[in-house]
Amino acid sequence: MNVIEVKDGCPIKGEIEQMTDEQLQNEYDFYIAESIVAMLHREGKITDDEIHKISALNRQKFSPKLAGIMP
Repeated sequence: MNVIEVKDGCPIKGEIEQMTDEQLQNEYDFYIAESIVAMLHREGKITDDEIHKISALNRQKFSPKLAGIMP
């Protein structure tokens, strides 16, 4: 499967760069980690402050490029 990153927000005007397998794996790992953190927060096991700190650490660790468009 080909996954590309669209730069400048427009596939027509923007420069495209193909994502590596490692980048794609990081995106997946970030999504899973954030899902777990959200579940812990919903269950009241972590606070609002903790969820923000953990999410910041997840962004550092996984360097997700697609996080801005993911729900």
